[in-house]
Amino acid sequence: MTDYYSILSRAVGTLGPNTAQTRSALFGRARQMLVDQINHEPQFWSEAAAEAELGRFDAATDRIEAGWASRSAIEPRDEIPRYRLEYPDPDATHPYRNNPPKFTIGRVAILGAVGLSALLGIGIGVYSLRGGSETAANQPAQTRTPPATRTASRPALGGDELDPGVDGGSTDTMLPYHMRRQAVYYRSVYSEGMLLVDRSQRFLYLIQPQSRAVRYGIGVGGECDVSAGLYRIQRTAQWPEWQPTPAVQKRYSFPTRFAGGPGNPLGAAAMYLEDNTPAIHGTNSPKTIGQAPVIGCFRLVNDDVVDLGKRVQTGTAVVVLN
Repeated sequence: MTDYYSILSRAVGTLGPNTAQTRSALFGRARQMLVDQINHEPQFWSEAAAEAELGRFDAATDRIEAGWASRSAIEPRDEIPRYRLEYPDPDATHPYRNNPPKFTIGRVAILGAVGLSALLGIGIGVYSLRGGSETAANQPAQTRTPPATRTASRPALGGDELDPGVDGGSTDTMLPYHMRRQAVYYRSVYSEGMLLVDRSQRFLYLIQPQSRAVRYGIGVGGECDVSAGLYRIQRTAQWPEWQPTPAVQKRYSFPTRFAGGPGNPLGAAAMYLEDNTPAIHGTNSPKTIGQAPVIGCFRLVNDDVVDLGKRVQTGTAVVVLN
């Protein structure tokens, strides 16, 4: 069994500088390379074996980052406005969720320490304290839109994305550590209270004073045609109605409208830009955070979009980076 904790700890020790950003990049690149190796060797991996292997990797990164967080002189968690952030459980494990490998049956092939070590050393990103979770406020008692009827001609959405009408939950507990809401050190030229969407890294930042930010993991949906630039939040809505784009509606044979409620692809809340695009919203598929799903635009788990909605208001500036 590969000792990921020892390997990653040694790699972290060689970073220069050793910051939250460089550690996050190190972990993200290494995990992706592990996923790629599993995908390229399907004959050696069963689904259970791959899930367990990536769970061990994620547990190791959580343990390392929790240790660094306890040593960092980061501002008290409850100084961040309107929300009390909590430390993660360093002993928790987070099973394999993102980038599912293409495997069926076979024996377990353990990734060697030498091979993994060669993967660790490149990238950029952000890491730090874990955000807490709360249940989406004012959640309707039941789904108001039935699941879409699957026809023989309609392709599956793929990955971890659930069909409209199916409620996958509201929390981020099944996501890898780096995709969960957390307070981070983040130096930027943007003003306090602005939102920064990093499409390529799959993160949304709420800028805080003193080089801090609250970071949210996001998924970037295929319906999102928001280009790089500066925007403003025009309006917000709780449990909004979803109207698929004509292309998505045609390909997947979806109805033209889905009423708001659990199971709706826009989730518990949405923030609309000037052109009435629901650019930032919740989701019925929390496991897709960090991925590129078919539906929607910049999606957060429902607990996160509710939390974000408490911190921003109409007129808040949104900067989108491609």
